[in-house]
Parts: sequence; C-alpha cells; structure tokens
Amino acid sequence: MMITERSKRVIPFRPHDAKQVGEGCFYLDLIVWLNGDRIELGDSVGFNYGCYVNGYGGLRVGDRTIVGPYAMIHTANHGMAPGRPIVDQGWTERPVEIGADCWIGMGVCILPGAQLGNGCIVGAGSVVAGELEPNCIAVGNPARPTRTR
Repeated sequence: MMITERSKRVIPFRPHDAKQVGEGCFYLDLIVWLNGDRIELGDSVGFNYGCYVNGYGGLRVGDRTIVGPYAMIHTANHGMAPGRPIVDQGWTERPVEIGADCWIGMGVCILPGAQLGNGCIVGAGSVVAGELEPNCIAVGNPARPTRTR
C-alpha cells in the first residue's frame, strides 16, 4: 500500500482511546498505541505516521504538540536484577511529560522519565533521556540543547 498526500487519512482520537483526549487530537493512518488508559492528551495533539507510544508508566502531552513520523515514546523498561531472566523481571515505570507547543522530529526516541518543557523542539533521530528546559532546541543522543527559541 502506498500512502500519498491524496490517500493519507487524518484519524481523530476517540474519547476511550486515552485516559484524557483533548479536542482536535489526531493521528495519521498507522500508530502503535499501548496502555491508552494511562495517557493524557491536551487539545490539538497530533501524531504522524508510524509512531509507537506506550503509556504503561504514564504519559502527559500538552496542547498543540506535534509528534513526527516514526517517533517512539516509552514510559517503562524491563527490570534488571542480576541472576533473573529478563522475562521474569517485571517492569519499572517512569512517567513521561511533554509540554505544550512542542515539536518532536522524525524518528525521535523519548525514554522513560523524560520531561520536555513547553515549546521544545527535538531534532530528527534524537534520543531524549532526561529533562529539557522550556523553549530549547535539542538534538543528538542523548538530546542536548543547542539553542533556545
């Protein structure tokens, strides 16, 4: 299947897709959406094609934030106790908070516990593992601020 400008679909989130769905929230065509009952979306939040979102540890996304294609948001990780198989470890939960008016670039990976202040821009392919101050532009692995808006 080929998705073009003519064929792509803007699909609105339904109220039961998340714990909270603000007005005008949408995604494009295909998204992996796990543990929606732990996800809160502000108004006009958008996810582009191919995003992976797991709200297991809790996720809040502020108004008017846009997430680029193939971005990933993780809110939990495997436990790592030595001497036990990974499949028997269980999970560690660390909520993620993304402020209002953020732009998350293509292929960005946001890891458990990350916090992005209002107005952040995260460059394509970056890995966010910690806290980003409001209005910063961050790139790299790990994502580091390069300037402010």
